[in-house]
Parts: sequence; structure tokens; C-alpha cells
Amino acid sequence: MRKFLYNAMNSSGSITKDMVEANTIEEARDIINQQKLVILKIKEKKNIKSFFSSKADLSLKQTSQFFTNFSIMMETGITISNVIENLIDTENDKKILMFLNNISQNLRRGESLANSMRASKPSIEVELIKMIEAAEVSGKLLTVLKEMNLLLSTKTMLRQKIINALIYPFFLLLVTIIVLNIILTQVVPQFAQTFQNTDTSLPTITFFLFKISNFIDNYGLETLIGFTLTVLALACLKSNEIIKSKLSQISLKIPYLNKLIINGNYVLFCRQMSINLLSGLQIDHAIDLSISSLSNFSIKNKLKHIPEEIRKGSSLSKELKLVKIFPAYSLTMISAGEESNQLIRVFDKLSNQLNTEVENSIERISKLIEPSVIIIIGVVVATIAFGILSPILTLNEIV
Repeated sequence: MRKFLYNAMNSSGSITKDMVEANTIEEARDIINQQKLVILKIKEKKNIKSFFSSKADLSLKQTSQFFTNFSIMMETGITISNVIENLIDTENDKKILMFLNNISQNLRRGESLANSMRASKPSIEVELIKMIEAAEVSGKLLTVLKEMNLLLSTKTMLRQKIINALIYPFFLLLVTIIVLNIILTQVVPQFAQTFQNTDTSLPTITFFLFKISNFIDNYGLETLIGFTLTVLALACLKSNEIIKSKLSQISLKIPYLNKLIINGNYVLFCRQMSINLLSGLQIDHAIDLSISSLSNFSIKNKLKHIPEEIRKGSSLSKELKLVKIFPAYSLTMISAGEESNQLIRVFDKLSNQLNTEVENSIERISKLIEPSVIIIIGVVVATIAFGILSPILTLNEIV
């Protein structure tokens, strides 16, 4: 379990500083709230082991691979223990194989599938384990496994489409940076030396170009090291709640990208709600689990109060309307699903529909990124060319 340090205020107004162990920060908050404390600050306790803990669990791709094979084997009708043993015999991925061996050992000790996964190192996301736990209790494990496989496939597909959309612009920018570096460090200095002894006044753009070339020549390595260290520092701080909150807020203000992020999170929310309700979870627990699985920190914070409001007697559609994030038509469908007791079907239909919209949004953004990058590169190259050629043309006119 992970350890969380917190500051909280009790009913008498005094401040308490303590530590709590939990699988997720949401679970830690629940444990603290059960003690009737008001959380003022909470953060995960970090050490060398926990710094690398994110690499200990199965990746999204590995988790998806495991559930695909596991759900297919379960359809044959053999027992869970036999499914695990068969997967051990055929698995090549060392990390998944370790996961399977740990599950097999825990099953032989009489543990349930969910508890076997929870105790395994490496493990999978806590939300997935809770879904399996609920499915085992309700006797719908096979059905839920199929839906979980679809959920993980959707996550993998969305991530892969985003990566594919960014690969071409990234390499185009990389090649451009290398070429510009060669021009500014090898070509431009030669021109600067040529015009150094002339009395011709240089155009502003040429003078600025020479300054940039001189800066890169003198401080290029230091700048590169500083930029690299900044990127590494941001990567280390990405788990910090304040940083995550700020970045998620900024991302929701960027045109086109904000709609993609909202719809992408909404797809996962609807798909997870469908599975959670199918597995037999109460709606407040289903919502809580679905919210905790969202990737955008800002959206998660705006929704985290909903389970408590549901327990007080409010409806999901009403609370989602108050948040004012998701499309109005979908909230109407959820409201109708609540009235007709068909929420599982509504969330399933919504996730399929929204998934199509997300795929179209990714495609549109990728088509906008590529020409935008080319235009920017063209402007930069044209500016450099003009800066170099302008004084040459000036000298020809003088001659």
C-alpha cells in the first residue's frame, strides 16, 4: 500500500498531522473523512522505492493483453485456476508471467480472484480489481470481463491514435531543429564574418539572426542542458497534485484540445459506469470508482462531490448538469435512463457514440497539426533565408 501524509482539522478546530496507508489518494481521503476530520493538505510520502513504483504495475498495454487472453479463456468454461495455469504456459511477457504466477499462488491459498490480483506484485489498477471483486459477488464475472476488455481496448486505442497523430509532427520538428542548428552554427557565422568588416548597415532581421547564432555558439550546450533538466524536473513533478491540477486546467482552455479531453474522459466515464453497474455496484460506489479512473485531474475534481450528493438523494443527471462539462443531449439520455432503470444500457450506448466522436476529433486535430507545423517551419526558414539574402542584395545594389 502507498503512504499518504496529511494535515486535517478536527471538530474542536485543532490541527492533526498524521499518515494513512491506502491504495489510492481517494481511498486515503475516505479513511480520513471517516474519522470526521476536515482535510487541509494531503500528499503521498515519497521514497526511492516509491519513485519507481509506477513501473512496478502492468502497463495499459500489458493489462489489456492480459484481460483479452483471460476473457477468451474464460469463455471456454474452464475454472479460473485452470485459465491462469494455461496462460502461464503460453505467456512470453516476463512481467505478465510474474503477475500470473503470483495470482496462481494466491488462488491456491484460497483467495478470490480479486484478492489474488490485489496481493500480486506486479499488480493492475485498483479500479479494475474493484470491478472484478463486485463481479465475483454478483456472479457476472464472465460478462464483466468482456466489458472490461472492451474498456481497456478503448483506452489503448485512444492513446495509440493520439501517439500516431503526434509522431509525424514530432519528427518533422526534430529534423527542422537539427537543420536550423546547423544553419545557425555553421552557415550564419560565415555570413556574419563576411559582413563584419563592411560599413554596410545590416537589416534588423539579419542583425537579430547574427545575435541568435552567436548566442547558440556560446551558450548552446548550457541551454540544451538547462532545457533537459527542466523537462526532467517537470516529469518528476507530474505526480504532484498542484502541478497536475494546473496542467489539467490549462489543457481545458486550449481550443479543440479541450473538447477532445472532455469527450475522451466522458467515454471512459460512461464505459466504466456501464461495467460498474453491470457488476452489481451501488450507483454511488459505481460513480466514485468511475470518477477515480479519469485521467484529467481538473475534471475529476469537479465530479468528486457527486457520490456524496447521490447518497443525499440527488440524481446523477442533475449533478452532471450542475457541473456544466458534458454535452446536454447525453444528460437527457442519462435522466431518461434513471427514470426507466436502464442506466446500464444508456451508458453503453453513450460510450459507443462518444467514442466515435473522439476518434473523429483526434483525426481532425491530427490534420490540423501537420499543416500548422509545416507552415510554422516554412515561416522560420523563410525568415532565415530573408535575413541572409537581404544584406547580399543590398551589397549588389551598392556595387
